[in-house]
Amino acid sequence: MNYSPDWVLNLACSVITKRYVLENVPIESFTNVFSKALEPMYEDLTGSKLREGVEKEMRFLATLDVDDYIEIVNAHIFYTVTYEKIGKKRNIKGFFSSALKPKATETSIATNNKSFKAFVFQLRSEPKLKPEGSWDLSHVKDMDSLITIFNSPALVFDAL
Repeated sequence: MNYSPDWVLNLACSVITKRYVLENVPIESFTNVFSKALEPMYEDLTGSKLREGVEKEMRFLATLDVDDYIEIVNAHIFYTVTYEKIGKKRNIKGFFSSALKPKATETSIATNNKSFKAFVFQLRSEPKLKPEGSWDLSHVKDMDSLITIFNSPALVFDAL
């Protein structure tokens, strides 16, 4: 089976969360558009799985007493793409392997949610995990296929 790496699921959920909050389109529009493009690469990234991951992220964010939800989600996107863990940079494309390569085991939504929560608490104590003001996901190298998917337009009719 071709399952998505943990970080790709984390990234997809956070990108959908960010776009859902900023745009006036139903969650299902984003999850349907993204899953249609991602499922050929990663069989487990279905619309329902992405929707569940996004809903858990948003429920957790709603429990926080902060006003900068988008900053938190954007920092999570930055961190997920840039680091495997604190202090260890993510190498998306290496000589003999790729961080985008499908995995043999499936990532659960529970694992995804736990990772997101841990990051948010870590961000409070380490503000250096936030991106610089000019950072944008579109400028990340070696992940053009994902960036194309994440920048795909989602319309209200895609929710059907």
